[in-house]
Amino acid sequence: MSVAATEFEEIAASWRPGPSVTTGRLESGPTEKLAALLGVPAPGDGGPLPPLWHEIHLRDTVGMDALGADGHPRSGALLPPLADRRRMFGGATVELTAPLRVGDEAVRTSQVADVRIREGRSGTLLLVTEEHRWTVAGEERLRELRNIVYRRAADVGAPAPPRPASGEASKTAQAAQTSQTARSRETARVCQTDQPLETRVADERYLFAYSALTYNLHRIHYDAAYTREVEHHPALVVHGPLLVLWCAEHARRQLAVASGKIVYRLTSPAYVGHEVAITSKPADGTPADGTLTVEATSQGRTCARMTVTTHGG
Repeated sequence: MSVAATEFEEIAASWRPGPSVTTGRLESGPTEKLAALLGVPAPGDGGPLPPLWHEIHLRDTVGMDALGADGHPRSGALLPPLADRRRMFGGATVELTAPLRVGDEAVRTSQVADVRIREGRSGTLLLVTEEHRWTVAGEERLRELRNIVYRRAADVGAPAPPRPASGEASKTAQAAQTSQTARSRETARVCQTDQPLETRVADERYLFAYSALTYNLHRIHYDAAYTREVEHHPALVVHGPLLVLWCAEHARRQLAVASGKIVYRLTSPAYVGHEVAITSKPADGTPADGTLTVEATSQGRTCARMTVTTHGG
């Protein structure tokens, strides 16, 4: 058994931190900034936060001296005791009982709900399920189960292969063009099936603004050299929560989601400057009120899948 597997098994068996409680007012300022970033009207004071907009509120702040090399905090209430780790956001289930509102005095109670290990293609994975409950005046408004994946930094994939020699460059360019043509045809096919389609592209400014709103200092969202050389992505990575926020906004334009359930999974990274296509259809493939599946795809890959169910559906 590997050192990582043994360490992860010990954590899964014994690590159960106590709950962490954060309180504060859901201020209008961050809400207005997120609305501007998304290009939608902001809810006024007392107005309901759209689904998943709670992500920008009651953020934990960490001093620069408490950050690890990757930009994540070295320790925290729900962070496993792993000195050498990489963190990935896998997905979540969000149950909306009633909307949170701008100006509410809210309480977020967070705890670890489950810890388990799994062998992945790149090594041993530690899977942590976090539970976050949001209440206002003692009434639960939102319950979220977030799936976080941890692995050892040493298990992060090897660097990308070197650039092709000049004699191979034309073949590579031709292959890229063929891939782009196939993606264009797929987009056209989606449009022909009458699935609602919209596209989003995040540049460096967009990623910077979202990082600031969420106090997310993970370097893969703003440090291109670190992203390539250490975590071996080809370019800056679009935040997972931003991808699913785009999906939720797409659903919101079709469904009134004041209460209900949102389940999503992040399946592949999307990168800065690349178009993300967002499509949706009824969850069972037939017209229905109150249930929708949404997908975000980029560069021929599905990056996120979401199912939205309203309580009326």
